Amino acid sequence: MPINPDLEPVTLPMELKFGQTPTTTFQNHLDAFKLELVDAPTRLQAWNVAWHYVKATWADHPTINPLDATPRELSKNLEDVFAGRTLPAPMECLGFTFRLSGMSFQQVTHVIRHRAGTFAAQCTGDRDLRDDGAVIPEAVESSPEFLERWQRLVLDSKQLYADMTDSKVVSMMDARMILPKCMTSFYYMRLPLKEIIGFIYQRMDKQIQPSEDNLSALMMAIEVAKVLPEFTTVIDFDKPDMHYIKTFRFKDGDKWVSRGTNLYWPEPKNDKFEFHPNDTIYQGLREDIKGTHPPEGPTKFQIKWEELMGEWNALKSEHNRWKEG
Repeated sequence: MPINPDLEPVTLPMELKFGQTPTTTFQNHLDAFKLELVDAPTRLQAWNVAWHYVKATWADHPTINPLDATPRELSKNLEDVFAGRTLPAPMECLGFTFRLSGMSFQQVTHVIRHRAGTFAAQCTGDRDLRDDGAVIPEAVESSPEFLERWQRLVLDSKQLYADMTDSKVVSMMDARMILPKCMTSFYYMRLPLKEIIGFIYQRMDKQIQPSEDNLSALMMAIEVAKVLPEFTTVIDFDKPDMHYIKTFRFKDGDKWVSRGTNLYWPEPKNDKFEFHPNDTIYQGLREDIKGTHPPEGPTKFQIKWEELMGEWNALKSEHNRWKEG
């Protein structure tokens, strides 16, 4: 069909920023990251679904009424589902939607690896990225000689992106390839309860997963537990990371080998085997690697982790008191 300049142009869903000067905010990668629950079943809905699915197996008739049970019986039944004392079907029926924002592109690759999730992504192909922010790890923030170069590379790549986009001879879809992984994005992620448990246990591993992933696992657990207090009976954050332990060091024929990600020495909960100091890429714990001019005291991750664990333990204690009451 021919071009018709007399037609009224459509309204595009994105803002066009041709000719505008790029702007960039820098944030600590842990301060920038947020995980928020945006949709979930109610506790009563979860109780009812679990009751129907569990009790149907032995029922003599199809009419199963959760109103015949007390709240504590309904809660105990849901705990049985979580503990694997029943078929897992109720966990596959109950879905939660989370908004994850302030993520680096690197963190995005970790999140979307969980293939059982349903995702909605902030677009990069036809949305101008010249004003998007960037994040910086604490160890880089504590290394002035690296921090200045980090920020300069980000600003230079953003300017090159804008220049190429403004030229209109390079599309923003091609220009975006110059942008670094520390640029931020947001995603919506929907998971059934069964997959939430798997996601948390995979991402809570401090030996293999980065600190943002560890916090996302704990944040997710807290958000679910606020809706379903029974969830505090499912996750044990003090449980050893068995994948790390099993793959760290073992005998293969006449030599010792590793099949895992041996970045750091074992955390206290994983220190259950003898190892050579050079079995790992770095000779120390993860939180020992703080940059060239680290501040005194705990790292930002350690502070945030302890704060969130306090919130998790409070939810756990509150649920235990309710059960005993």
